[in-house]
Amino acid sequence: MAEAFIVLGIAANIAQFVSHGIKLISEGKDVYKANHGTSDEHHELEIIIEDIKTLVEEAKSKTKNGSEELPRPLSNDEKALRKLAEACEPLADKLLEILEDLKVAKDARFRGLATVRQTLRGVGKRRDIQELQQRLLGIDERLRSRISSMLQKNNHSEVLSAIKTLCQTNERMKINATLQLDQLKADVIVALNERPQPFTSNTVVLDSLWQKLAALADAGKRVEREQRILASLIFDSMKQRQEKIKDAHEQTLAWIFRKPETGFMDWLKSENGIYWVKGKAGSGKSTLMKYICGNNLTLRELHEWAGPQKLVTASYFFWNPGLPMQKSQVGLLQSLLYQILLACPVLIFEACLSHDGPWGFQELSNALEIIAKQTILPTKFCFFVDGLDEYEGDNEEIIGLLQGLTKSQNIKLCVSSRPWNAFIDAFDQSKWKLVLEDLTRDDMREYVHNLLAKDPTFARVAKQDPRCNSLVPQIAGKAHGVWLWVYLVVRDLLRDLKGEEEYPFLQRRLDSFPEELEKYFEDILGRIDKIYREETAMIFLTAVEAVRPFPVLALKYLHMEHESPDFALKLAMSPVSDDEVVSSVKRWRKLLNSRCRDLLEVNIYPYDGTFLKYKVGFLHRTVRDFLRDNYHSELRNRLSADFNARKTLCSVLIALIKALPGPTDSLDRLNQLFGLVDELLHYAREIEHQIASSNTALVNELDRVMTLHANDSKVHWTNSRDRIKMPSATLRDYGQCSFLSLAIQARLRCYVTKELEANQGIIFQKRGRPLLDYALRPMRGTLAELPHQHMYQDLNINVKMVEALLKSGSDPNQKVQIYRGESVWALFLLSCFENADLVSAHVKSTWYGAAETMVEHGADPAVKFVNQRDDAARLLTRMDEVVKNQRGQQSTFWRVFRWA
Repeated sequence: MAEAFIVLGIAANIAQFVSHGIKLISEGKDVYKANHGTSDEHHELEIIIEDIKTLVEEAKSKTKNGSEELPRPLSNDEKALRKLAEACEPLADKLLEILEDLKVAKDARFRGLATVRQTLRGVGKRRDIQELQQRLLGIDERLRSRISSMLQKNNHSEVLSAIKTLCQTNERMKINATLQLDQLKADVIVALNERPQPFTSNTVVLDSLWQKLAALADAGKRVEREQRILASLIFDSMKQRQEKIKDAHEQTLAWIFRKPETGFMDWLKSENGIYWVKGKAGSGKSTLMKYICGNNLTLRELHEWAGPQKLVTASYFFWNPGLPMQKSQVGLLQSLLYQILLACPVLIFEACLSHDGPWGFQELSNALEIIAKQTILPTKFCFFVDGLDEYEGDNEEIIGLLQGLTKSQNIKLCVSSRPWNAFIDAFDQSKWKLVLEDLTRDDMREYVHNLLAKDPTFARVAKQDPRCNSLVPQIAGKAHGVWLWVYLVVRDLLRDLKGEEEYPFLQRRLDSFPEELEKYFEDILGRIDKIYREETAMIFLTAVEAVRPFPVLALKYLHMEHESPDFALKLAMSPVSDDEVVSSVKRWRKLLNSRCRDLLEVNIYPYDGTFLKYKVGFLHRTVRDFLRDNYHSELRNRLSADFNARKTLCSVLIALIKALPGPTDSLDRLNQLFGLVDELLHYAREIEHQIASSNTALVNELDRVMTLHANDSKVHWTNSRDRIKMPSATLRDYGQCSFLSLAIQARLRCYVTKELEANQGIIFQKRGRPLLDYALRPMRGTLAELPHQHMYQDLNINVKMVEALLKSGSDPNQKVQIYRGESVWALFLLSCFENADLVSAHVKSTWYGAAETMVEHGADPAVKFVNQRDDAARLLTRMDEVVKNQRGQQSTFWRVFRWA
């Protein structure tokens, strides 16, 4: 797409050259006037022609393939414009020659005589000048014809296609675009119709064309850059948590705007700082936050606070059971920055001008700080951040971050959390807060009335025995503000009503419900039929261990694994049809209910295709917390000692890969396959950490099955990942990747060590990137968005893996031709230098350990960088910060950097 706007840039420069060229030799600028000096025009013309030459080179648009450069086929428009640009060069040289010849030096001793001589010589140049003028007008005519062709709808040119794509992307991403490409294109078309007349050229007309062409070219490149930066901020789970939160029940929560004791309206329209929503687990904090951040009343009051300034709101919902980006500071800042820039793309170049590669915490913080202080677009920001208690890290960290944001008078936040001590200490002294469970009793009564009292069966029973009506206020009173408790109680009572139970039994049931949520969970689990308890334990423990919701079809394979632990190795490749998936979902909805009593539920993920569309997840975060923290031992005791949930997940994923339907060359299918592969490798790695051993059979089965999916491809199946759009940090091997390479990236140290011992010489058989480079720069894009995708993990190094490779013959000084011929050692040092700001102290310490190991195995202390732009002195300075000696003494590694 960029090539289309480079082409427009060439066209603009050609038009500018024609305009300036004609301006110098027409409109009354006769030869005599030229004699009096044209240094400014002369210099400007030189600059223009230099720009044309530069853009012609850019338009060649070569794409790199390792150390080779492969030319991209040029379109007809590109070919025509390059010819025009090349035709301009001799004209420019001729014009500059004439002007140079006619100029009179300012320090000429006999200036009057020199002027006369130049005038006489100028008479002989008139014919050349007239010829030049005609040739310039000819180029102008050809240029206009070509541009007109490029912008006509029926020609399907790259320029039109690029403009259309950018406009559609703006609309799809809902970018609040300030640059209207369609209008700029229309302006160019108008300018094309304003043609200059030969020999009496209107330079204003000529100027209009090149200026409008340049505006369109610049706007296209700018919009493309804006979209690229915005796309780099998006992560798959950005809105997942918010979308999964159930909407507030009709007629509930409106009190937050009506009741003065909340102070919420006053804070919205007049105050800065932080407003705190605190509440118990399950009290509906997330539902309230979702309700208020999208409410028109909220926006109305915030507009009063913002006054004449632009208002931007953004939200983020922490989710501890979720993926790293759903529970980290990086996820929070990246989400907020994306929403800000989506609403105000004009700030992208203000805050993210130098951005390149993955986002780190410091860069995100800096960008938000720049935005808060910017003056080009006076703006007020209100952020809604839910679930501070679900942040995975020190509570003080997230508190400090949020309080730091509100130091700006242009930023305020509404946050929610459980009443943990750290949050009480930070926020409880402020008057801008509410206690959720103190304000929801009326809502609960209304909710229970709508669900229970309006049920036809309950209405019939209550008509026969009016005492039933007393259940509604009783439930609301006993709930103590916990919505999840209300939901579970009402659900059980409705189930009893369907069983024809009457008031005395319903009252006993209500009295039997524990009022603490955790005890209620115990009660629910205690009611599961004993015959299911072993299978129940297996399902719950597997769900707790899973890093993301698993497909319903996985329950079928869980059952098979329970019957035969090696089932996944024996299972044949057998694609499952959509009908089979739907049928399985219907069956397992019922089985899941009998075994897990609705604590697990089936959710629909519409974008994942039928095979992966229906997934099993927890009813509420508190269920997972309870099973993990309070009930784990009870569940574990129901199973044999050799049960391992992660090993079970590996087996299930092998079975899912074998069952995945679809054409082998489908990009969607590749996405699904590699998503499952990445998840399996994650669990395999966790197993190694847990028991210091590898399940080699399962890992090798993954390689075998994926090879079958690849259908005898000429390259190993791991290279198919290159067809999928991956983060820019992903390092490529240009068709030379192997399964061992992928295992090294996944940090399967035990598996890799076994393979190295079993296959002597495998180190030397690898082409492209050496295996050691995979261990030292293990970044790999993953579609599954799993914990190892987090930047800190991507850049982390397994030092024992590095040591194993070195002992097996890896050479730290080996040159890597596909990376400019740098050595493996040099590439590692440069990677440390470039990523130091993105990682934690723990990751830096692993770099330190890897570097010491490399030096001990012969890494060259006098390493030279092939790429001269990387300054060794700058690298040395940065390494002073990056690699701190953890033992307080000089190390071998530190001495490496003492080169002159």
